[in-house]
Amino acid sequence: MTAETPPSTRTRLIHPHGIHWRGQPHTAPWLAPWAGTRALVRPRPAPLGGIDVFHAQNGQHLGLALPTLQPADLHGQTSREVTNQGPNVTDTLAPAAESPGEEPDFYLNLADARIVATEALLEAGENIADTIDAHAMSCIYGDAGLGKTFSVLAALKEVAADLVLFLQFRSRPTPRDIRMELFTLLNLEGKPPSHPSEFDHLLKRSLARRPYVLAFDEAQQFSRECFEFVRHLWDTGKGKNRPAVLFIGGEECYKTLYNEPALASRIYIWQEFTPMEPEEVLKNIPHFHPLWANASPELISYIDQEAGGGTFRMWSKITHHILEGMKRRGLTEVDENIARWAIRRVRPPRQRHRREDDNR
Repeated sequence: MTAETPPSTRTRLIHPHGIHWRGQPHTAPWLAPWAGTRALVRPRPAPLGGIDVFHAQNGQHLGLALPTLQPADLHGQTSREVTNQGPNVTDTLAPAAESPGEEPDFYLNLADARIVATEALLEAGENIADTIDAHAMSCIYGDAGLGKTFSVLAALKEVAADLVLFLQFRSRPTPRDIRMELFTLLNLEGKPPSHPSEFDHLLKRSLARRPYVLAFDEAQQFSRECFEFVRHLWDTGKGKNRPAVLFIGGEECYKTLYNEPALASRIYIWQEFTPMEPEEVLKNIPHFHPLWANASPELISYIDQEAGGGTFRMWSKITHHILEGMKRRGLTEVDENIARWAIRRVRPPRQRHRREDDNR
């Protein structure tokens, strides 16, 4: 055994879907080839948690496995099945929860939907934990509906709630807006200072008191000045008094940060969320909702090509329409006809080019 091997002598069997620890399944992309192997585990401390897995015979460190995430986990309860079937995190959520303590809702309140804990979700959790440990700045970016915000909220639930400052702006903020939001979230007393330099001094002094985590959602709304302001707050911190910073946003967030050398050089980890590839859709969608458990691969591929686009948010919308349509028609199984009907509803109509004589 190596010096890192946990002292416990109780071994656990690695299953294709993961490994159990304290009654909860833990998953990681690397686990599948080790299915059937006996292993020892050692729990990791907060903020992320998870377990380090070791080969029971030779003590080899196999890797980190994280607890699978369930919708009610954000409140410390368990209510839905979780699977690990592919590289993109599910995001069947409505607009993001306003704070890490709130449980996000399934998009359209889709009944019986399941979260698929995929590789991107696990990677995001690991990246966020590393960012917090290093008191660094990181960027998680990608198109809407791919699970960025959900992944961050799921990882941050392991952090003390009073250390997480979750900021979200629906329209383009100014540095003043960020100052005011931080003033509120830090529960600072008195009136906000009127002069920017005085305000900044108050915020820097307050942020240095504890190991805060600043999570800026919808960061594609940020101007260069907003990013520079956050960088200024972060730069003035020292060591463990420096807050960890997470930017979560769309492509514009990435472009603004990447094209400014002073900003890009300070980004510790970049993670891009992308739509599922066709083969990943075939793996994940049957586990996403019971409606698709017995659907043919051909039908799933057709729906994804026509409207699904490899995103769980679109699949949630399609599933909702099909369930309603089946109920009205008295159907018990999904077929291509009802799928075509749902696709016509969810897909924007193609632009029609009027002929020249139409204008006459």
